[in-house]
Amino acid sequence: MYIVALGLSVLCLLGVVAYFWRSPAFSVFHPLTFYCAFHGIIFVIRPIFAYIYEYKGLYYAYDFTPSDADKLTVILASNLGFLVFSFFSLRAGNSAMQFKRSAANMEERKRLSKVFVWPLAICGPMAAYSMLKTYSATNSVYAGLTLDQATGMVINTTSNGYIADMQLMAVTLSALLIWLSRFRPIAFIPLIFFVIARAGTGGRGPFVAALVAAGLFYLYEKRMRYPAWQIVLAGMLVVTLFTTVGADRGAAVRQAVGLEAPDTLSRSNDDNEGPLESMDFGNLEFFEYLVYVIPQRSGTYGYFLDSFQVFTEPVPRVLWKGKPVGEPFRRVWLFEYGYPIGMTRSLPGQGWYSLGWTGVIIWCALWGHVLGTIYNRFVRGPQTTLQTASYLVFLPMLIVAYRDGTLITLVKQAGVYLTPIAVWWLAAKYSGVPKSLDSAGRMLKRQHESGAMTTPYEPSAHTANQAAGEGYRLPPAVRRRRAALNAARSVNPAE
Repeated sequence: MYIVALGLSVLCLLGVVAYFWRSPAFSVFHPLTFYCAFHGIIFVIRPIFAYIYEYKGLYYAYDFTPSDADKLTVILASNLGFLVFSFFSLRAGNSAMQFKRSAANMEERKRLSKVFVWPLAICGPMAAYSMLKTYSATNSVYAGLTLDQATGMVINTTSNGYIADMQLMAVTLSALLIWLSRFRPIAFIPLIFFVIARAGTGGRGPFVAALVAAGLFYLYEKRMRYPAWQIVLAGMLVVTLFTTVGADRGAAVRQAVGLEAPDTLSRSNDDNEGPLESMDFGNLEFFEYLVYVIPQRSGTYGYFLDSFQVFTEPVPRVLWKGKPVGEPFRRVWLFEYGYPIGMTRSLPGQGWYSLGWTGVIIWCALWGHVLGTIYNRFVRGPQTTLQTASYLVFLPMLIVAYRDGTLITLVKQAGVYLTPIAVWWLAAKYSGVPKSLDSAGRMLKRQHESGAMTTPYEPSAHTANQAAGEGYRLPPAVRRRRAALNAARSVNPAE
């Protein structure tokens, strides 16, 4: 039966991808593209490898053995979540990807480029300080962190998470610098330094997000809905780098830059480890542990109460001595039934943790609808410089958000990744940089005053919006009638 379920998973993935491919919404800029990649690797390809190579490492580490029914439940529940997410994301995000590059938008980007020095000057040193602090004097990348034995979570005891997370602003800064510099080779230097620095800490998510963000900006600039084979090859190299860094948690990089003695270099991977067997791709076993515990042994669910962590997490632990570790209203203590250290839940796993089968449907439907709505608003909007920058920086966050499955992960990432853009917006506001719609109106007015326009009347607000790239909202028939009316007026102004 389990083999049949694995085969159905492959068919399910191929069916959704084929439907998505044929739909107008298909592009690398759609949230479903990232979820298809995540689901395909974690819950379709890896279970096949796990069955063939008989993965047991995480079972030993977590001290549990799932039944055949538990393993079958995970395959079915993950596919249910995938189908629900796909349906709601395509229902809410059904617009075809458009690349709006009006003269007003280009003028706005040119003006904003001049004030980008402010986020670089303010956020850049903060990111650099955070990165340097990560490499402590003892060469321990986990200095100041303590493992809470009751929850298995790592918490800050001598510092705070804000300082540790400030380095993630380099993801946004490096990608934006490349975009605004028109992809000049010299603009890639900060990104290269950030990738090397983050690889040295053993943390791979941020540098992967930075590389993905830079790639998205490139595709957007070239008006490409999906990458060419050269970019796909570059993506494969990123995956190789991800796996290499994970093998020794950055020890080789630290040794290369002189932060670790050669004799301390060791690999954490077992020589007999199968493909994709490491914890980095272990959401299958993590989900099996959740099914193993909930509700069979716990007798209850989380009921989505862990989402309230978004209100307690922002308070530094140094200011709140009794701050709860993780969820403020915890109903299920996972460490009572095993040792799931470093476990992430994934979207369907979080749904199961909250309310079983019903929770999988609710949680995946909610994420699909919200992300699809965000996509639609970006595509249908004017795609100003700041809107484009925010959306293309937001998309790489989904790589970790899908893996963790919790709301707090997305909120924490957004707070850090979007901070440089917020500073950029404030700098533009106080520097008097006009918005793209204002620029469109001024450009039309200058054309009218110079005699370049044949119409004898002032441009309307709708005309300015069309110059900014919003004319697509009118039906074709309406646009034809208005064009005919404008032509008639230009021939006989007296009417």
